[in-house]
Amino acid sequence: MSDHGENTDLPDDVSDVTLGFFVAVAMFVPSYFGATLITDAVLGRAGLPLSPLMWLIAAVPLAIAMVHLEDRVKSRSDWERVKGYWYGGGVGALTLPPLALALLAPLPTLTGLDRGGPSMVVFVAVALSIVGIVVRGKLRGTA
Repeated sequence: MSDHGENTDLPDDVSDVTLGFFVAVAMFVPSYFGATLITDAVLGRAGLPLSPLMWLIAAVPLAIAMVHLEDRVKSRSDWERVKGYWYGGGVGALTLPPLALALLAPLPTLTGLDRGGPSMVVFVAVALSIVGIVVRGKLRGTA
């Protein structure tokens, strides 16, 4: 019979999973807004690009793994040498694919929106999320 406590492939606690999820979303949202602005305002493509949202499915486990492994990587003797690569690679891995997907394979949805509409949809979603976080913090007394 195996002992579940010996499983080292899983995060130590729920906070790694939670923090990884929020890191992925926090890095994704600005890049998705940028991708929408580029495809909508600069390139003039109709619709909201759906393909960057698919990257979020891969970005969440990647961010959870990065959060889980960060302490081990920081404890290495060569941390100062790899520090820039660790953080730069993480930021690049979480922000560049949505931009590339929006440019190369946008999979447009909501194509009936006027020009500027897709960017406004994403902007309003981001603004409402921020307002929701602030209101929740005030109600809990943590903001």
